[in-house]
Amino acid sequence: MSSRTEPTAMRQRVVDLIDSVLVTLADTISDGAFPEIGYYGSSKKNVVYSEEHGYRPVDEVPSFIDGCRVDSARTIALLVYGLTRFREHLEQGLSMSLRDFYYMHKVRSVQRVLSIHDQNETNRLVNLCERILRIGGQSVPREEFGVVSSPKGTFYGDVTLTDLSGKRLNCAEVGEYGWFISSRPFDVVIHEANIDAAVLVEKEAMARNLIELGVAEQLRIGIGALFGQPGRNMRAWVRRLADEGIPILVLVDMSPWSLRIFSTIKSNSIELANIEGLATPEAHLLGLTTDDFWSDDGLLVEIEHSLEPMTKSDIRCAEQNRRIPAIAQNAQLRCENDRLLKKRRKGELEAFKAFGLPIRELRDKYVEYIREKARRCDVKLL
Repeated sequence: MSSRTEPTAMRQRVVDLIDSVLVTLADTISDGAFPEIGYYGSSKKNVVYSEEHGYRPVDEVPSFIDGCRVDSARTIALLVYGLTRFREHLEQGLSMSLRDFYYMHKVRSVQRVLSIHDQNETNRLVNLCERILRIGGQSVPREEFGVVSSPKGTFYGDVTLTDLSGKRLNCAEVGEYGWFISSRPFDVVIHEANIDAAVLVEKEAMARNLIELGVAEQLRIGIGALFGQPGRNMRAWVRRLADEGIPILVLVDMSPWSLRIFSTIKSNSIELANIEGLATPEAHLLGLTTDDFWSDDGLLVEIEHSLEPMTKSDIRCAEQNRRIPAIAQNAQLRCENDRLLKKRRKGELEAFKAFGLPIRELRDKYVEYIREKARRCDVKLL
């Protein structure tokens, strides 16, 4: 949520909100009526896209859980049980994982009544709670009612912060990868950020090599490892960095799937459009791009031979990209996707190794590439 409240105060607001929902349901049933719960789903009718803001929710077409229907009555019973568990954990200051929440439904007495068959059901319930619980017209992210994901993604660089444990640390001094991104980066306090840009890298191996080679210090940048498609915590952390005025540069493979990774950082997603603070529209695609290999001044023309054929799955992904607003309505991403479909070849970050350079010269190649591509994004590095 954009106007962040202190964690303790927000926790109490969410507890009060859960109490309000539970009391309303109880009163409705006590009055002899069937409860009905309205919410706004993640259909395209409830989401708009713009390059300036990414995906945003609009309250256009409501959905309803009607307690007079058997399946809906079960959903309401699941909601009551789930909200009760969330409230209990919040009051104790405890978090839970999605897997924890699933196993809470394996209590014999609960299983006998609610008949949960797999975790997909409880995951959908958590997503539904995000849409039902709203403060100031905005969805309450699941992290606010205690459901957090395992940390995914790391960040290395001269950024000093205080994490949720209350410990002050520097992201360049806490391990070989840097700091494992908190599940609640919106509650992290950033004290100092002595970097000129943040480079987010799709592949963990390349991010690690850049750190090992001292590229972060040489260019005065932060290096984040996305580990593939970035999780909610990483997207929220990128948004935090951008709010500090730090340019965001994204380094991914040259493939249809990687265009999706970049578009998720830049624009969030249709499914999570109701969760604020997960889009960074000012993010730049640093590379790899088709011009790197197929333009006269491309920085990677020399290793064009290293490109590989796109698979049927890759081609299908690129065709689907033409129907994804964040790609189809962005001139750069649309051009990249169309060119991939035309050429039917893809490139990976590991292609830098195809230069066959000694380590020192490979480091210089990384530095040259990042510095020049950043310049083309109007970001000046050392």
